[in-house]
Amino acid sequence: MERFSQALFDKSAAFLEVAIISSKEKSSFRYNTSEYSNVTAYLTHHSIELFLKFAISAFTNETPEQTHDIKKLYDEYNKLYTGSKFKLDIPQNTEMEFLGFTNAQIQEYHESNRLHIDMQLRYPVGNNKKVYLPITMYDTDYLKKLEKNMEKIYLDILNLEV
Repeated sequence: MERFSQALFDKSAAFLEVAIISSKEKSSFRYNTSEYSNVTAYLTHHSIELFLKFAISAFTNETPEQTHDIKKLYDEYNKLYTGSKFKLDIPQNTEMEFLGFTNAQIQEYHESNRLHIDMQLRYPVGNNKKVYLPITMYDTDYLKKLEKNMEKIYLDILNLEV
C-alpha cells in the first residue's frame, strides 16, 4: 500500500476517535448546543471523507480528487468496492430530505443556505455574515459502530493487496 493511502486511513481513524471522545462528554456545559454537536459532526464528516479517499487511493494507486463532497466520494467508492464485505453505512451520503416542505420552501432553503454542509459544520458564519447552525447529533454507540465498520473494511482492503 502506498504510504499516502495509509496516511489517509490513519488520519481518518484519528478524526473518528476524537469524534467518539467528544460524543461522550455529556456533562459538558455546551454538549447540547448545535455548536458543540457540529464539531462532533464535522470530525465525523472529515473522518468519512478521508476514509473514502483512502479506499479510492488504495484501489487506484492515484491521489483522489480534491473534493469534500461525501456523496461524490461515496458513489465512487461503491463503484470500486462492490462486494457486501465493503458495505459502508455512513451519514451524509445522500441529499437532504425535505419531508413536509413545499417546493417554494425547499427553493428558499437552497437560496439562503448556499454553503456546503462541510463548511456549515466547520464555520459558524458564512461570507455573507449568515449564521449557519445545522442540527446534527451522532451518539457514541453509532460512532463506535461506524469505527468498527471502517476498521473491518480497512483490513479487507489490505487483504486485497496481498
